[in-house]
Amino acid sequence: MKLALGTVQFGLNYGVSNHQGQVPKSQVKDIIEQALSLGINTLDCAALYGDSEQILGELISNSDFNIITKIPALADEQTSLLDYFEQSLKKLQQKNIHALLLHQADNLITHSQKQQFFQQLQSLKQQNLTKQIGASFYNPEQFRTIALNYPIDIAQVPINVFDQRFLAQDIIHLCRKKQIKLHVRSLFLQGLIFINEQNLSQYFVPFKDKLLAFSQLAKYLNCSKLTLALAIVAQESHNTNDIVEKLVIGVCNTEQLNQIVQAYQQAMVLAVTIEELVTLKDNRLKLINPSYWPQKE
Repeated sequence: MKLALGTVQFGLNYGVSNHQGQVPKSQVKDIIEQALSLGINTLDCAALYGDSEQILGELISNSDFNIITKIPALADEQTSLLDYFEQSLKKLQQKNIHALLLHQADNLITHSQKQQFFQQLQSLKQQNLTKQIGASFYNPEQFRTIALNYPIDIAQVPINVFDQRFLAQDIIHLCRKKQIKLHVRSLFLQGLIFINEQNLSQYFVPFKDKLLAFSQLAKYLNCSKLTLALAIVAQESHNTNDIVEKLVIGVCNTEQLNQIVQAYQQAMVLAVTIEELVTLKDNRLKLINPSYWPQKE
């Protein structure tokens, strides 16, 4: 099962299409139990996701899930990430985790203590406190720099029908050469791709043509938008199957989770070509990078 359960909604009011707000703890329990029953055994969380680590720690045992968490961005004066890791372990009530990532990849590029930080990550791995190490990336330039300089195991990257930068052949080749697995996030671009073109906020109006093209392709293929959104990384024929290890998806209830799993199964066999998917590619950062978007009230 390539699907992994993202947990940001468990600790924060997250996503442009999320009108429900932070998921109540009772629903979180239902979601993680349903995820296990569907074969989803990986949770993706972070210290920055509000109280999600604390909530997960209260609801799961050591054996339930493979847990991935992330160290917050490290300030200029900081020399260690170990305190953050210990806090995460305590909140999660775990003895060890599956993977530890830096939330800010630039900490391994521009920080004065970058070598020390990576040595600390390696030490945690050597002590079996984490099985794998890596970083969360926002652009391919960050990834190229780090992949060429550090032996990381996992790169968490944004990929969706509009943002296809990390599917470039040189990125895939570098992943194979360095034995790096991609964990894909932002598959639904915080839910933007599901918003009806007529209901877009003023900010997104300049991108209406691309959202309309996505809707029209889904209609042409006689599939849901959800299925088409997942098809970008679901199919073995797209030459990334050996590199893309996990698809991180976020949900607010069990119904959404069931829908995504069903859509993923449909996406694996959807009769869509790479050429059709490439027509949806868009390099405008104000569309594909949510850090440019207006802050949610």
